[in-house]
Amino acid sequence: MRTSSTPPPETLVIASDELELAGLLFRPAGPPRGALLVCHGAGSRKENHGVMGEQAADAGLAALTFDFRGHGESEGVMGPEGWHDAVAAGEALLAASDAPWLAARGASMGGCFLLLATRAHPRLYRSLVLLCPADGPSLLAGLDDLEQLKRDDDPDREYYGRFDATTLRPYLRRLDLVAAARGVPRVLLAHARDDEAVPFSHSERLAAVLADPTRFIALEEGGHHGPGRSPEVARATLDWVVTNGG
Repeated sequence: MRTSSTPPPETLVIASDELELAGLLFRPAGPPRGALLVCHGAGSRKENHGVMGEQAADAGLAALTFDFRGHGESEGVMGPEGWHDAVAAGEALLAASDAPWLAARGASMGGCFLLLATRAHPRLYRSLVLLCPADGPSLLAGLDDLEQLKRDDDPDREYYGRFDATTLRPYLRRLDLVAAARGVPRVLLAHARDDEAVPFSHSERLAAVLADPTRFIALEEGGHHGPGRSPEVARATLDWVVTNGG
């Protein structure tokens, strides 16, 4: 049930590497003060982050949730170029909303891809919010889990996706996310100490190489999905992107 006073989201088709990605565009009631791109994790989908889209619109931001390639209603399979989708979706959000600046929030795989996209396009995002951003070993383990779910063919499974494991595995083994994060400014990190999928220590290593200003929210509990479900982190997300947007 929608609780937002802003208009319902609009569908948006995003072109990325000759693939069509499915998105939901949340518009504020008036002209947007800025824009927030919301990136989901591996096996997830745009609908899982609709509350963040509504909250951003209520705060005067245009927001976009979208399905990465190989996920939800988007075309293709997920491979090493998946981070290109975060660039294409951000550019599409700016074009569709006419917002003056763009920030981005990513969970797990989405956080990883935002750092890779920022390294390649340092002027695209004004600030980042990274929720338990996944490193290579964690994504490899997650890929194993998702492939097992596919083999089990569980109709009640919450997470799913289409992955090119042949190219992903060697890529993820070489991935050095700490190197990609080095010197990136205006990043809010949030991670739960009891995260069972991505080690808390990984975010500690990222925080040590980021450039100021940064903020690190350490949740005592909540597991891998805790930061995405935390009202504290949601409020901090909006405060962070608005403060660093102007």
